[in-house]
Amino acid sequence: MIKFNSRDAFYKNPFGAVEIEKDITLRLLVSRRISAFDVNAVFESDGIKFSIPLQFEDTDGAYEAYSVTFDINSEGLYFYWFEIRSTSGKTHKIGENNLSNPFDENSFSPWKLTVYINSFTATECYEGANIYQIFPDRFCKAGVPDASKHSNLKQWGETPNHIRNTDGTLNTTDFFGGNFKGIESKLEYLHDLGIDVIYLNPIFESASNHRYDTGDYEKPDSMLGTVDDFQALCKKANDYGIRIILDGVFSHTGADSKYFNKYGNYSDIGAYQSKKSAYYPWFRFRHWPDDYECWWDVKILPNTNETESSFLEFITGENGIARKWLRYGAAGWRLDVADELPDKFLEKFRSSVKAEKKDALIIGEVWENAADKISYGQRRKYLHGKQIDSVMNYVFRNAVIDFIQNRSAKLFCERVLEICEDYPSPVLNVLMNFLGTHDTERIKTVLGDEKPVCLAYAVLAFLPGLPTIYYGDETGMDGGKDPLNRMCFPWGNENNVLITFFAKINKIRHSINCLKDGRFVPLWAENGLLIFARVSNGEKCVFAVNTDNNPKILPDVFQRGTDLYSSAVYAPEDTLDGFSFFVICYGNTTVS
Repeated sequence: MIKFNSRDAFYKNPFGAVEIEKDITLRLLVSRRISAFDVNAVFESDGIKFSIPLQFEDTDGAYEAYSVTFDINSEGLYFYWFEIRSTSGKTHKIGENNLSNPFDENSFSPWKLTVYINSFTATECYEGANIYQIFPDRFCKAGVPDASKHSNLKQWGETPNHIRNTDGTLNTTDFFGGNFKGIESKLEYLHDLGIDVIYLNPIFESASNHRYDTGDYEKPDSMLGTVDDFQALCKKANDYGIRIILDGVFSHTGADSKYFNKYGNYSDIGAYQSKKSAYYPWFRFRHWPDDYECWWDVKILPNTNETESSFLEFITGENGIARKWLRYGAAGWRLDVADELPDKFLEKFRSSVKAEKKDALIIGEVWENAADKISYGQRRKYLHGKQIDSVMNYVFRNAVIDFIQNRSAKLFCERVLEICEDYPSPVLNVLMNFLGTHDTERIKTVLGDEKPVCLAYAVLAFLPGLPTIYYGDETGMDGGKDPLNRMCFPWGNENNVLITFFAKINKIRHSINCLKDGRFVPLWAENGLLIFARVSNGEKCVFAVNTDNNPKILPDVFQRGTDLYSSAVYAPEDTLDGFSFFVICYGNTTVS
């Protein structure tokens, strides 16, 4: 009786999130049987509620069209629905279900609208890029690493400590000696793989091999090298057209740090040692010194007081950590556990970073839909233009894996469309998309074989955002949960066939302009066969994949063209083999 689809431009224009003060048009079709005389769109955000009346537009005899064009002048996540009063006195409250189809108030759920400030200055520099994630201790070792502060140095390729103590903790003091010079020695390899951005897990001085227990934000870990070595790495990477992004761990430090200094390993007086320590206000003690807040109750990770003035100045001040490492050559930051960082910290951090490098990229670690994320009872404001530029996209990871394993193309499209609709386009274009990270099982372990790994990466590569390779996935590394997903890169025993596949996909991506900012347009989704397009500025890329074992007849939803991967020609009514894909670009794109 009532028609509205937030993903159809006839009913809502523009699609998805909108900038503040930019026109939005809503259109609703109401059955004449309702006898509507008052139609309103109702918006609510953070306790603020307002209504916008829709005006009668036209009728086709069965339905009456009502529409309105308006703008919203304040950023935020808005929930909206429609309220229709009929001549009988009844009020209809119309929301959506999970398929964006309207229904009545007995099953009410509002639509979402993200309104943002377009201050995403890093987007254009990173659109179309390919990312490579490196766990520094395990990627590559060159020369003799400085092991003076880490006595447990293992031989490259041995198994990391993985037997847990009786209290569930893991001994993380074993190192393998991966270092800056090792990464620098493999820049040509990464360039040939088609990599544009390196994301490094923490590099700062720490007691543990994962380095999420920061000991000193101002120094790289001696095992990795010196500040000069880091600067040399950044300079050489820049020669290859590769940017380096650092991991910022600011919600907690290490207990074994100059700031907390629980074990007395630093000359500074730490917060654990004295209430008169300059660092004492940085931490939250329930009962000093042994009862303190820590990250997920892990005692080696005391939580910081992120909004305390001296801590904020140390991290975000003119000579703070955020800007200092950008001056050394870093191109941006990935923020660890962004949902545990307060809005004030995130906003100050962004201001600091952008003051130093306008196009520096800030990526937040968020595991869910970042547009409507709630953490610690508070709705987050990540994507409104004042905090971060992008997020780690676990939503796409889960969608791709589920699609490969269970072949539900329709569910896959719904998951992707939800993110496309909720995220501002500048965020969407630089999402950090991946199949695995240091916090997940290796993708080959999840999918069990190299063929589905290739298919999964192909799907990921043509979605909105930036595909990310977790070091070694391109050579077929296995690995279960931490730390077995952090094994040493198998230099000398690489799977070159698999590497060649990843490199070719990345090369194809570089050749297609519309992948930088093109809209995601589903064309077909049924029984393991998925076809979608990316469209921008007159260029169109069509990607088709069959995750079923059996061949599929291709529907008439695309034009005949040549696959950029295999050079085969595909047209409607042709057959796409099981576990295969093609990508066709309609334009001037060629891959040499």
